[in-house]
Amino acid sequence: MADENLFLRYLSAADRALIEPRLRRVSLRVNELIAEDAGEVRAAFLPIDCILSVITVMRDGREVESRTIGRESGYGLLHALGSPYSYERVEVQISGEAWTLPLASLSELATASPSGLNTIVRFAQATIVQSATALACNSLHAVDQRLARWLLLTQDRLSSDVLPLTQEHLSIMLAVQRTTVTAAAAKLQDIGLIRYSRGKIQVLDRAGLLKTSCECYEQIETGVGRLIGVQPHALA
Repeated sequence: MADENLFLRYLSAADRALIEPRLRRVSLRVNELIAEDAGEVRAAFLPIDCILSVITVMRDGREVESRTIGRESGYGLLHALGSPYSYERVEVQISGEAWTLPLASLSELATASPSGLNTIVRFAQATIVQSATALACNSLHAVDQRLARWLLLTQDRLSSDVLPLTQEHLSIMLAVQRTTVTAAAAKLQDIGLIRYSRGKIQVLDRAGLLKTSCECYEQIETGVGRLIGVQPHALA
């Protein structure tokens, strides 16, 4: 189902039954704080049609996004297996709905069911694949390539050509100043790949974005596909 979280979809019926009584569907707003650096994680969040942003904050206030989490995984999966403390800030980048449940319920699933533990680990690892690739991408590739990669991933998660993205979030995601974001978006718009307006980007030519994007989009697709059995672009 397109409106479901993939982690929940891939749990066996028996494993899902163990946590279903504690699942709660919630609506999340843009910029809503999910976890704070050094704070205790008390609940897991499993996006349906929202996107979470995982951000590292430096002492001087500068911010860099290490990864985003959509319906292909969730936040709090690894925390359920070990330390419940967050070392990053997590906030809602694109509003929408998600499933949430107490972290203790996921921990109980991991203890009670080997297959549940395996599913938790595989889906948590899927977010690490993206984080590692994004680190290399931000260091090695041009801003317009990185923007194309991120737009493709976001489109995969929303199944929409219209992506509600603020300039602030784009600058954090790309680890550049807002003026650089504007220049990169203008470049993609000038060659007919997107239409860029305040707070919104419309994808006009996905095939063109694929050609413009660096190798990292394909690496994320392949890595996540191996772990969870389906590539992000096929989530619908």
